Amino acid sequence: MSKTYPGKSSLDITDFYIPLNLSKVFGNKNEVVLEIGFGDGDFLIEMADRHPEKNFLGIEIKTKRFKIAVKSTQHKNNENLRFLHMNANIAVEELFFEDAFSLIYINFPDPWPKDRHLKHRIVNSEFLASLSRILKKDGVLEIASDHKEYISHSFDVFKNISYFKSQYPPPGYLHNLPNRPHTKYERSFRKEGREIFYLMFTNNK
Repeated sequence: MSKTYPGKSSLDITDFYIPLNLSKVFGNKNEVVLEIGFGDGDFLIEMADRHPEKNFLGIEIKTKRFKIAVKSTQHKNNENLRFLHMNANIAVEELFFEDAFSLIYINFPDPWPKDRHLKHRIVNSEFLASLSRILKKDGVLEIASDHKEYISHSFDVFKNISYFKSQYPPPGYLHNLPNRPHTKYERSFRKEGREIFYLMFTNNK
């Protein structure tokens, strides 16, 4: 279930019919960008500041992080930003119409490094099929991670599906995207000297 908290950036889905009409959620027909697992919200807040011509929606299941993000926007005027406290698998499967988003970000997902936990990784064929449905044709899916094995595993998943095509030349990832905001976690990882991997795919449904 979705939970809501005080703050204009907190999205209460009980105010709307399901699936969500995002034009009514934001009050305009601008294109909508989705971030899955937004953490403290810093990446999405900066993106909303940079691009007032677009709408930004974030989904986060962890209550503490969600509250931090909502609090961070209390004194801002980001009418183009909404945060949703909900399980991403349920949200992606049930809340959105087909072709709802032009761009989807998955930034530094939990790598679940132990073999017995691999089933919990968010990059899996079933979830990607759901993302393809809600992402517009030729829309973009971007993934960022500091975990090389997770990246390798992700490529194995993408090789077995036909509806996403990598946009970067071999080996299929970049280590730097100069104009891309850094999340709090990314800044910390970079200070530790970790490599960052960026992946980009287009939706070829």
